[in-house]
Amino acid sequence: MDTPELKTVARFFAAIESKDTEAVADLYADDVQVWHNFTRACMDKAANVQTLKAMCEHVPRVRYDVEERIQLADGRVLQRHVLRATTPAGDEILMPACIFITVRDGRVARIDEYLDTGQANRMRAATGRPLIVSA
Repeated sequence: MDTPELKTVARFFAAIESKDTEAVADLYADDVQVWHNFTRACMDKAANVQTLKAMCEHVPRVRYDVEERIQLADGRVLQRHVLRATTPAGDEILMPACIFITVRDGRVARIDEYLDTGQANRMRAATGRPLIVSA
């Protein structure tokens, strides 16, 4: 069963895979908060869109292997996936992640993202970006 929230989440990840950061920004609520396990802090819309743009500029190919996507209560969706990122040298880095996404009025209102920072840092190192330093 595809709920409106599941459809929004599917469009969100499809936009990232196609590197369409304008579509991502359009899917975000103006007051979106994006929390990460490695900083334990929230990013606002502008900061997160800029982060996604940087990733898209440095990573030639991004694909999500969705292992499960579950509708929860109160407009929340749980997604567990493996992000497959191809580096400029052609290496593929696999980054397991679990994300809780809150959808409000057809837009992403909040993301709580838990990812493997070791793999994220492999990707960052391969693309010349600063490494993640955990809080």
